[in-house]
Amino acid sequence: MAGWIDRWRAATVAIGLVQEGTVRSAAGRVSTKKFFAVAGTGVLFSLEGSRDRITWLVTAKHVFFDPAGNWRPSTLSMLFSRSSRGRMAQEVKIPLQLRRAGRRCWFPHPNAAVDLACLPLPRKMRPPRPAGLPSIAWEDIAKTADLYEGVPVAVLGYPAALDSPDSARTIVRQGIVSWVSPTRPGSQVFLIDSHVFPGNSGGPVFRLPAAVDRQGQRAGGGAVALLGIVTQARIQSFPLLAGGKQVELYLQGRRAPEPLLAPSFLGLGLVEPAYRIKQLLVSVSTAHERRKRRAS
Repeated sequence: MAGWIDRWRAATVAIGLVQEGTVRSAAGRVSTKKFFAVAGTGVLFSLEGSRDRITWLVTAKHVFFDPAGNWRPSTLSMLFSRSSRGRMAQEVKIPLQLRRAGRRCWFPHPNAAVDLACLPLPRKMRPPRPAGLPSIAWEDIAKTADLYEGVPVAVLGYPAALDSPDSARTIVRQGIVSWVSPTRPGSQVFLIDSHVFPGNSGGPVFRLPAAVDRQGQRAGGGAVALLGIVTQARIQSFPLLAGGKQVELYLQGRRAPEPLLAPSFLGLGLVEPAYRIKQLLVSVSTAHERRKRRAS
């Protein structure tokens, strides 16, 4: 059944690698099967260029490049959200070329500290639907006035732990904006209280029409708008306890014990705001046009 969220879901894609793994049936027979390993989520934007319409894939920068995690892929694949019907092989084979001839194809945010990046999609890429590539428009991006603490939000993404080779479909979660910078609300990362896990990185966070406004008055109407893009799940490590005491591990060659720590997802997500998405798209549109003119 079609709904208002379908347009947003259609423009939200999974980014990852096609890998092979062994599968054991109930009868004990072992076979090899391809599956899609999620690295992150991305959002498609369409902008009018000086010559043609360009579709950009926007995601968290560390989905494309993360030297701290030794993650430097030259190619990735893109997968569109769909129903459980159909075969995965028909939609997974959408390549994303991140490097060509030693040169980076994607564009980072002009501020190196901002965890956002984007990649222009080739015009010759066959769209998954007859109507063309689904995408978010410039007017769908929220204004700074739409961002304040308590705003209800919905989050779309492909959590890696929930990846299923037979049903690639975005997971929808709801929450609220839990913290916004009091001095720089539009250009500082903000926090959402929603279950955010690895694989959600690069996924959209959009504002739902609120029941009350900033002053606590009943709000009338309002449209769904993109507030930002998830870049990180907040994780805190806690020591393991046994019998009320901290469990410690002695490593070979060391005399002092090391504490055993378990990561705990706090349910909070770090989000780059809409203003920074606009900054990125304006910057890369100019750089892309300049690069094309040099190549022609």
